[in-house]
Amino acid sequence: MLKRKMRVIHPGEILREEIIEGNGLTITEAARMLGVTRTNLSNITNEKSDISPEMAYRISMVFGGSAEIWANLQTKFDLSRAEKKVRSFKLKPYRPDSHRTVHA
Repeated sequence: MLKRKMRVIHPGEILREEIIEGNGLTITEAARMLGVTRTNLSNITNEKSDISPEMAYRISMVFGGSAEIWANLQTKFDLSRAEKKVRSFKLKPYRPDSHRTVHA
């Protein structure tokens, strides 16, 4: 079976394109609605900051959906980034030595 790697999208990109721009809002308007600074929201939508659990709740309360969806998108993005980093370490799985005796 062919395993395709899809690009994992930062949730800030989704927030910017689907929610903010999709509703014809500016970053300033959306930030005001979410009760955060324009800089804070801009950092998220420009993928410089992550979506915190608190921000996930703010987004869900203002724009609908669930906080869990936003948290899961962030976690998936974080795991993808971590996997790329850890692969460069060339780690090997632990294999117990079958000839080694265990002392009780």
